[in-house]
Amino acid sequence: MKVCIKGAAEDVRLSDVGEVCHEISKILLPTDGSAPSVAATEYAVIMAKTFGATLKAIFVDTGYESLEYPEEAMSEEMFEGVHASVKGLVIAKTMCERNGVACEVEIVQGGVAKRIIATAQEWGADLIVCGDTGRTGIKRIALGSVAETVVKGSPIPVMVVKYE
Repeated sequence: MKVCIKGAAEDVRLSDVGEVCHEISKILLPTDGSAPSVAATEYAVIMAKTFGATLKAIFVDTGYESLEYPEEAMSEEMFEGVHASVKGLVIAKTMCERNGVACEVEIVQGGVAKRIIATAQEWGADLIVCGDTGRTGIKRIALGSVAETVVKGSPIPVMVVKYE
């Protein structure tokens, strides 16, 4: 019997502990092509492969640049001329294909953290996997501002992959 346990340890009876109740069938991966987001890609693919989940990789275009995702699988020569943010999507798609994971990619527009959370909710994601910092170079003591905002604002569990 699956039982979701809510509350602190002091409020849980051992007789209530049973089979875990959460399933992971959809994983959202925001990527900007930075080293932390590529590391997060690997973890997201590992989790998707392990749980038989579908992965959706997104790049949030803030409107400062016009990016297009190539329709076809890219050759190595074409890959070299592509914007780093789109490369993050291509890497995610390629990693999924090579590991037997169902994957879709999308470029969404708007404020980064807000669009990540909204896309996760609209798509019905069970988990968001992101890197601890991104391309902006803005860093805080532990997390990048986007990762921190997503963690604080998301009603969906967020896994932050630390990159050093």
